[in-house]
Amino acid sequence: MAEVDAPQDPQLVDNALYRERMRRALAGKAPPRSSPLGAVARSRVSDTDDRDEIVARIKAEDEALVAGSFGTVYYRPVTVSGIDLKLEPLLPSIGTVIHGIDLATDLEDPEVVRFLRELWLDRRVVVFRGQMHLTREQMVEFAERFGEVGAPFGEREHMPNSPFDLNQQIKVPDIPDMLVLPSDETVPNAASGWHADATWQPKPPMASILMCREAPPVGGDTCFCDCIGMWESLSRETKEKVRFLKAVHAGTVGHQMNGITPVAIHPVARTHPETGRTSLYVQQGFVKRFAPEHGIDPEEERALLHEMKLKEGRPEYTCRVRWEPGSLAMWDNRVVLHSASGDFWPHRRLMERLTILDAEQTRRAPYYRPHDGASS
Repeated sequence: MAEVDAPQDPQLVDNALYRERMRRALAGKAPPRSSPLGAVARSRVSDTDDRDEIVARIKAEDEALVAGSFGTVYYRPVTVSGIDLKLEPLLPSIGTVIHGIDLATDLEDPEVVRFLRELWLDRRVVVFRGQMHLTREQMVEFAERFGEVGAPFGEREHMPNSPFDLNQQIKVPDIPDMLVLPSDETVPNAASGWHADATWQPKPPMASILMCREAPPVGGDTCFCDCIGMWESLSRETKEKVRFLKAVHAGTVGHQMNGITPVAIHPVARTHPETGRTSLYVQQGFVKRFAPEHGIDPEEERALLHEMKLKEGRPEYTCRVRWEPGSLAMWDNRVVLHSASGDFWPHRRLMERLTILDAEQTRRAPYYRPHDGASS
Protein backbone atom coordinates (compact mmCIF):
# COMPACT_ATOMS: atom_id res chain seq x y z
CA MET A 1 0.00 0.00 0.00
CA ALA A 2 1.32 3.44 -0.97
CA GLU A 3 2.05 6.12 1.60
CA VAL A 4 0.14 9.40 1.49
CA ASP A 5 0.97 12.89 2.70
CA ALA A 6 -1.03 14.70 5.38
CA PRO A 7 -3.73 16.96 3.90
CA GLN A 8 -3.37 20.72 3.95
CA ASP A 9 -6.09 21.27 6.56
CA PRO A 10 -6.80 19.11 9.64
CA GLN A 11 -10.50 19.13 8.73
CA LEU A 12 -9.72 16.85 5.80
CA VAL A 13 -8.08 14.11 7.86
CA ASP A 14 -11.36 12.37 8.64
CA ASN A 15 -13.48 13.91 5.91
CA ALA A 16 -15.49 11.23 4.09
CA LEU A 17 -15.06 12.69 0.60
CA TYR A 18 -11.33 13.28 1.06
CA ARG A 19 -10.79 9.75 2.35
CA GLU A 20 -12.86 8.27 -0.46
CA ARG A 21 -10.72 10.07 -3.07
CA MET A 22 -7.62 9.03 -1.15
CA ARG A 23 -8.24 5.39 -2.05
CA ARG A 24 -6.76 5.84 -5.51
CA ALA A 25 -3.49 7.04 -3.99
CA LEU A 26 -3.50 4.23 -1.43
CA ALA A 27 -3.90 1.78 -4.30
CA GLY A 28 -0.76 3.20 -5.92
CA LYS A 29 -2.63 4.84 -8.82
CA ALA A 30 -1.77 8.21 -10.28
CA PRO A 31 -4.57 10.61 -11.35
CA PRO A 32 -6.44 9.17 -14.36
CA ARG A 33 -5.06 9.93 -17.80
CA SER A 34 -8.44 11.40 -18.75
CA SER A 35 -7.89 14.29 -16.31
CA PRO A 36 -5.54 17.21 -17.11
CA LEU A 37 -3.52 16.49 -13.95
CA GLY A 38 -3.04 12.86 -14.95
CA ALA A 39 -2.39 13.62 -18.62
CA VAL A 40 0.36 16.15 -17.86
CA ALA A 41 1.98 13.81 -15.33
CA ARG A 42 2.09 11.02 -17.97
CA SER A 43 3.49 13.44 -20.54
CA ARG A 44 6.36 14.11 -18.12
CA VAL A 45 6.85 10.46 -17.13
CA SER A 46 5.50 8.19 -19.85
CA ASP A 47 7.29 4.88 -19.32
CA THR A 48 5.59 3.76 -16.11
CA ASP A 49 2.19 3.73 -14.41
CA ASP A 50 3.67 3.30 -10.94
CA ARG A 51 2.41 6.25 -8.90
CA ASP A 52 5.34 6.40 -6.50
CA GLU A 53 7.86 6.38 -9.33
CA ILE A 54 5.99 9.12 -11.23
CA VAL A 55 5.87 11.27 -8.08
CA ALA A 56 9.52 10.72 -7.26
CA ARG A 57 10.73 11.53 -10.77
CA ILE A 58 8.64 14.69 -11.14
CA LYS A 59 9.63 15.98 -7.71
CA ALA A 60 13.30 15.22 -8.37
CA GLU A 61 13.16 17.17 -11.61
CA ASP A 62 11.37 20.16 -10.05
CA GLU A 63 13.60 20.28 -6.97
CA ALA A 64 16.32 21.64 -9.24
CA LEU A 65 14.29 24.84 -9.80
CA VAL A 66 15.54 27.98 -8.05
CA ALA A 67 13.78 31.32 -7.63
CA GLY A 68 15.05 34.21 -9.69
CA SER A 69 14.09 37.07 -11.98
CA PHE A 70 15.50 38.24 -15.27
CA GLY A 71 14.42 39.82 -18.51
CA THR A 72 12.56 43.02 -19.22
CA VAL A 73 9.17 43.90 -17.79
CA TYR A 74 7.19 46.77 -19.28
CA TYR A 75 5.02 48.74 -16.92
CA ARG A 76 3.26 52.08 -16.62
CA PRO A 77 4.31 54.15 -13.59
CA VAL A 78 1.50 56.03 -11.85
CA THR A 79 1.19 57.83 -8.54
CA VAL A 80 -2.10 57.65 -6.65
CA SER A 81 -2.50 59.56 -3.39
CA GLY A 82 1.27 59.56 -2.92
CA ILE A 83 1.65 55.82 -3.63
CA ASP A 84 3.98 54.98 -6.50
CA LEU A 85 2.55 52.07 -8.49
CA LYS A 86 3.84 50.08 -11.42
CA LEU A 87 1.13 48.70 -13.72
CA GLU A 88 2.35 45.66 -15.64
CA PRO A 89 -0.01 44.55 -18.45
CA LEU A 90 -0.31 40.79 -18.84
CA LEU A 91 -1.90 40.99 -22.29
CA PRO A 92 -2.89 43.92 -24.50
CA SER A 93 -6.61 43.57 -23.74
CA ILE A 94 -6.82 41.89 -20.33
CA GLY A 95 -4.97 41.62 -17.05
CA THR A 96 -2.72 43.99 -15.07
CA VAL A 97 -0.33 43.25 -12.23
CA ILE A 98 -0.28 46.16 -9.76
CA HIS A 99 3.10 46.47 -8.05
CA GLY A 100 3.83 48.71 -5.05
CA ILE A 101 0.64 48.50 -3.01
CA ASP A 102 -0.11 47.00 0.41
CA LEU A 103 -3.73 45.87 0.52
CA ALA A 104 -3.69 45.84 4.32
CA THR A 105 -2.87 49.54 4.71
CA ASP A 106 -3.16 51.48 1.44
CA LEU A 107 -6.90 51.24 0.82
CA GLU A 108 -7.99 53.64 3.56
CA ASP A 109 -7.91 56.43 0.98
CA PRO A 110 -11.10 56.36 -1.16
CA GLU A 111 -9.11 57.73 -4.09
CA VAL A 112 -6.97 54.58 -4.14
CA VAL A 113 -10.06 52.37 -4.13
CA ARG A 114 -11.60 54.45 -6.92
CA PHE A 115 -8.45 54.11 -9.00
CA LEU A 116 -8.31 50.34 -8.48
CA ARG A 117 -11.95 49.92 -9.42
CA GLU A 118 -11.59 51.93 -12.62
CA LEU A 119 -8.48 49.97 -13.58
CA TRP A 120 -10.27 46.68 -12.79
CA LEU A 121 -13.25 47.65 -14.97
CA ASP A 122 -10.89 48.53 -17.82
CA ARG A 123 -8.56 45.53 -17.53
CA ARG A 124 -11.07 42.90 -16.23
CA VAL A 125 -8.39 41.17 -14.09
CA VAL A 126 -6.01 42.81 -11.59
CA VAL A 127 -3.28 40.99 -9.67
CA PHE A 128 -1.40 41.99 -6.54
CA ARG A 129 1.90 40.42 -5.45
CA GLY A 130 3.45 40.17 -2.00
CA GLN A 131 0.22 40.09 0.05
CA MET A 132 0.93 36.97 2.13
CA HIS A 133 0.65 39.07 5.30
CA LEU A 134 -3.00 39.73 4.50
CA THR A 135 -5.16 37.84 6.99
CA ARG A 136 -8.43 36.21 6.03
CA GLU A 137 -10.25 38.96 7.89
CA GLN A 138 -8.35 41.58 5.89
CA MET A 139 -9.31 39.76 2.69
CA VAL A 140 -12.94 40.29 3.68
CA GLU A 141 -12.24 43.98 4.34
CA PHE A 142 -10.60 44.27 0.90
CA ALA A 143 -13.62 42.67 -0.80
CA GLU A 144 -16.05 44.94 1.07
CA ARG A 145 -14.43 48.02 -0.48
CA PHE A 146 -15.75 46.94 -3.89
CA GLY A 147 -19.16 45.53 -3.06
CA GLU A 148 -21.01 43.15 -0.78
CA VAL A 149 -19.31 39.90 0.20
CA GLY A 150 -21.49 37.05 -0.98
CA ALA A 151 -21.83 33.46 0.14
CA PRO A 152 -19.15 31.07 -1.22
CA PHE A 153 -21.12 30.89 -4.49
CA GLY A 154 -22.62 34.37 -4.51
CA GLU A 155 -26.28 34.99 -3.71
CA ARG A 156 -27.77 33.27 -0.68
CA GLU A 157 -30.97 31.96 -2.26
CA HIS A 158 -29.08 28.85 -3.40
CA MET A 159 -26.14 27.92 -1.18
CA PRO A 160 -24.59 24.61 -2.28
CA ASN A 161 -24.03 22.02 0.43
CA SER A 162 -23.01 19.15 -1.81
CA PRO A 163 -20.96 16.43 -0.12
CA PHE A 164 -19.31 15.72 -3.50
CA ASP A 165 -17.39 19.01 -3.82
CA LEU A 166 -13.95 18.97 -2.18
CA ASN A 167 -13.85 22.77 -2.06
CA GLN A 168 -16.76 22.85 0.39
CA GLN A 169 -15.15 20.55 2.97
CA ILE A 170 -12.96 23.11 4.78
CA LYS A 171 -14.88 25.52 6.99
CA VAL A 172 -13.22 28.77 8.04
CA PRO A 173 -14.10 29.81 11.61
CA ASP A 174 -15.96 33.14 11.70
CA ILE A 175 -15.70 33.53 7.89
CA PRO A 176 -18.36 31.17 6.47
CA ASP A 177 -18.32 33.03 3.14
CA MET A 178 -14.75 31.94 2.33
CA LEU A 179 -14.21 29.00 0.00
CA VAL A 180 -10.94 27.10 0.49
CA LEU A 181 -9.61 25.20 -2.53
CA PRO A 182 -7.12 22.49 -1.51
CA SER A 183 -5.02 20.25 -3.71
CA ASP A 184 -2.27 17.92 -2.58
CA GLU A 185 -0.37 14.86 -3.77
CA THR A 186 -2.93 12.46 -2.30
CA VAL A 187 -6.12 14.15 -3.51
CA PRO A 188 -5.43 16.47 -6.47
CA ASN A 189 -8.03 19.09 -7.25
CA ALA A 190 -8.27 21.72 -10.01
CA ALA A 191 -11.22 23.45 -11.73
CA SER A 192 -9.56 23.05 -15.12
CA GLY A 193 -12.45 24.02 -17.38
CA TRP A 194 -13.49 27.42 -18.68
CA HIS A 195 -16.27 28.97 -16.60
CA ALA A 196 -17.51 32.11 -14.90
CA ASP A 197 -18.35 31.63 -11.24
CA ALA A 198 -21.90 30.53 -10.38
CA THR A 199 -23.66 31.58 -13.59
CA TRP A 200 -26.27 29.00 -12.60
CA GLN A 201 -27.44 31.62 -10.08
CA PRO A 202 -30.19 34.03 -11.25
CA LYS A 203 -27.83 36.82 -10.12
CA PRO A 204 -24.24 35.58 -10.48
CA PRO A 205 -21.55 37.34 -8.41
CA MET A 206 -20.06 40.53 -9.78
CA ALA A 207 -16.49 39.61 -8.91
CA SER A 208 -14.28 36.99 -7.32
CA ILE A 209 -11.00 37.33 -5.47
CA LEU A 210 -8.51 34.50 -5.13
CA MET A 211 -5.55 34.38 -2.75
CA CYS A 212 -2.72 31.90 -3.14
CA ARG A 213 -1.43 30.54 0.18
CA GLU A 214 0.59 27.63 -1.21
CA ALA A 215 1.86 27.40 -4.79
CA PRO A 216 3.58 24.66 -6.78
CA PRO A 217 7.09 25.47 -8.02
CA VAL A 218 5.84 25.17 -11.60
CA GLY A 219 2.35 24.98 -13.05
CA GLY A 220 -0.99 25.58 -11.37
CA ASP A 221 -1.54 28.95 -13.06
CA THR A 222 -5.01 30.43 -13.53
CA CYS A 223 -5.95 31.55 -17.03
CA PHE A 224 -8.47 34.34 -17.70
CA CYS A 225 -10.38 34.83 -20.96
CA ASP A 226 -11.90 38.16 -22.03
CA CYS A 227 -15.55 37.62 -22.98
CA ILE A 228 -15.64 40.99 -24.76
CA GLY A 229 -12.95 39.70 -27.09
CA MET A 230 -14.96 36.50 -27.53
CA TRP A 231 -18.02 38.50 -28.59
CA GLU A 232 -16.04 40.77 -30.90
CA SER A 233 -14.53 37.76 -32.66
CA LEU A 234 -17.89 36.29 -33.65
CA SER A 235 -18.93 36.81 -37.24
CA ARG A 236 -21.58 39.44 -38.00
CA GLU A 237 -23.94 36.66 -39.10
CA THR A 238 -23.55 34.73 -35.85
CA LYS A 239 -23.99 37.87 -33.75
CA GLU A 240 -27.29 38.59 -35.45
CA LYS A 241 -28.44 35.01 -34.85
CA VAL A 242 -27.65 34.93 -31.14
CA ARG A 243 -27.92 38.59 -30.10
CA PHE A 244 -31.39 38.20 -28.56
CA LEU A 245 -31.15 34.57 -27.49
CA LYS A 246 -30.99 33.26 -23.96
CA ALA A 247 -29.12 30.20 -22.70
CA VAL A 248 -29.70 27.71 -19.90
CA HIS A 249 -26.96 27.64 -17.26
CA ALA A 250 -27.06 24.48 -15.12
CA GLY A 251 -24.82 23.69 -12.18
CA THR A 252 -23.21 20.33 -11.47
CA VAL A 253 -23.68 17.81 -8.69
CA GLY A 254 -21.13 19.82 -6.71
CA HIS A 255 -23.45 22.84 -6.80
CA GLN A 256 -26.50 21.07 -5.46
CA MET A 257 -28.35 22.38 -2.44
CA ASN A 258 -30.20 19.66 -0.57
CA GLY A 259 -29.92 17.51 -3.68
CA ILE A 260 -31.36 20.14 -6.05
CA THR A 261 -29.25 21.20 -9.05
CA PRO A 262 -29.47 24.95 -9.72
CA VAL A 263 -30.54 26.26 -13.13
CA ALA A 264 -30.75 29.83 -14.45
CA ILE A 265 -31.45 31.44 -17.81
CA HIS A 266 -29.31 34.35 -19.01
CA PRO A 267 -28.84 36.34 -22.24
CA VAL A 268 -26.23 35.08 -24.69
CA ALA A 269 -25.05 38.64 -25.31
CA ARG A 270 -24.61 40.49 -22.02
CA THR A 271 -24.38 44.22 -21.49
CA HIS A 272 -21.91 45.22 -18.80
CA PRO A 273 -23.90 47.32 -16.33
CA GLU A 274 -21.02 49.73 -15.65
CA THR A 275 -19.16 50.05 -18.97
CA GLY A 276 -21.96 49.32 -21.45
CA ARG A 277 -19.71 46.89 -23.34
CA THR A 278 -21.17 43.71 -24.88
CA SER A 279 -19.70 40.33 -24.01
CA LEU A 280 -20.40 36.72 -24.93
CA TYR A 281 -22.06 35.31 -21.83
CA VAL A 282 -21.91 31.65 -22.80
CA GLN A 283 -19.37 29.18 -21.48
CA GLN A 284 -19.50 25.48 -22.08
CA GLY A 285 -18.93 24.54 -18.45
CA PHE A 286 -22.50 25.39 -17.44
CA VAL A 287 -24.25 26.01 -20.78
CA LYS A 288 -25.40 23.08 -22.89
CA ARG A 289 -28.43 24.52 -24.68
CA PHE A 290 -30.40 27.64 -25.52
CA ALA A 291 -33.66 28.47 -23.80
CA PRO A 292 -36.43 26.12 -25.05
CA GLU A 293 -38.66 29.10 -25.92
CA HIS A 294 -36.48 29.85 -28.96
CA GLY A 295 -37.28 26.52 -30.62
CA ILE A 296 -33.89 26.37 -32.33
CA ASP A 297 -33.21 23.33 -34.50
CA PRO A 298 -30.91 20.94 -32.55
CA GLU A 299 -28.36 20.80 -35.36
CA GLU A 300 -28.14 24.59 -35.59
CA GLU A 301 -27.96 24.80 -31.80
CA ARG A 302 -24.99 22.42 -31.72
CA ALA A 303 -23.25 24.37 -34.47
CA LEU A 304 -23.71 27.73 -32.74
CA LEU A 305 -22.57 26.43 -29.35
CA HIS A 306 -19.57 24.79 -30.98
CA GLU A 307 -18.63 28.06 -32.68
CA MET A 308 -18.81 29.83 -29.33
CA LYS A 309 -16.80 27.14 -27.59
CA LEU A 310 -13.97 27.62 -30.08
CA LYS A 311 -13.62 31.18 -28.77
CA GLU A 312 -12.80 30.04 -25.23
CA GLY A 313 -9.15 30.37 -24.37
CA ARG A 314 -7.98 31.98 -27.60
CA PRO A 315 -4.43 33.19 -26.82
CA GLU A 316 -5.10 36.68 -28.20
CA TYR A 317 -7.52 37.48 -25.37
CA THR A 318 -6.43 35.11 -22.63
CA CYS A 319 -3.91 36.05 -19.92
CA ARG A 320 -2.21 33.69 -17.50
CA VAL A 321 -1.50 34.42 -13.83
CA ARG A 322 1.54 32.71 -12.35
CA TRP A 323 0.85 32.12 -8.68
CA GLU A 324 3.20 32.80 -5.79
CA PRO A 325 2.29 32.58 -2.09
CA GLY A 326 0.72 35.95 -1.33
CA SER A 327 -0.52 36.66 -4.86
CA LEU A 328 -4.12 37.86 -4.99
CA ALA A 329 -6.26 38.28 -8.11
CA MET A 330 -9.60 40.00 -8.55
CA TRP A 331 -11.59 39.54 -11.73
CA ASP A 332 -14.83 40.83 -13.21
CA ASN A 333 -17.06 37.77 -13.26
CA ARG A 334 -19.44 39.52 -15.67
CA VAL A 335 -16.97 39.60 -18.56
CA VAL A 336 -14.28 37.05 -17.72
CA LEU A 337 -13.99 33.27 -17.88
CA HIS A 338 -11.29 31.50 -15.91
CA SER A 339 -9.72 28.07 -15.71
CA ALA A 340 -7.11 26.54 -13.44
CA SER A 341 -4.22 24.92 -15.25
CA GLY A 342 -4.39 21.27 -14.20
CA ASP A 343 -0.71 20.53 -14.71
CA PHE A 344 0.89 20.71 -11.25
CA TRP A 345 0.41 17.28 -9.66
CA PRO A 346 1.99 15.96 -7.45
CA HIS A 347 2.71 19.42 -6.03
CA ARG A 348 0.45 21.16 -3.52
CA ARG A 349 -1.73 24.20 -4.18
CA LEU A 350 -3.91 25.99 -1.62
CA MET A 351 -6.20 28.89 -2.53
CA GLU A 352 -8.80 31.02 -0.73
CA ARG A 353 -11.74 32.60 -2.57
CA LEU A 354 -14.38 35.22 -1.82
CA THR A 355 -17.16 36.36 -4.12
CA ILE A 356 -18.33 39.96 -4.34
CA LEU A 357 -21.88 41.06 -5.15
CA ASP A 358 -22.63 44.39 -6.79
CA ALA A 359 -23.66 46.96 -4.18
CA GLU A 360 -26.29 48.14 -6.69
CA GLN A 361 -29.07 45.55 -6.54
CA THR A 362 -30.47 46.62 -9.93
CA ARG A 363 -27.20 45.67 -11.68
CA ARG A 364 -26.97 42.08 -10.40
CA ALA A 365 -29.13 40.20 -12.91
CA PRO A 366 -27.57 39.81 -16.39
CA TYR A 367 -29.33 41.67 -19.21
CA TYR A 368 -28.78 42.79 -22.81
CA ARG A 369 -29.50 46.28 -24.15
CA PRO A 370 -28.42 46.77 -27.76
CA HIS A 371 -28.01 50.54 -27.34
CA ASP A 372 -25.48 50.08 -24.49
CA GLY A 373 -22.39 49.53 -26.59
CA ALA A 374 -23.37 46.60 -28.78
CA SER A 375 -20.89 45.80 -31.51
CA SER A 376 -21.72 44.51 -34.99
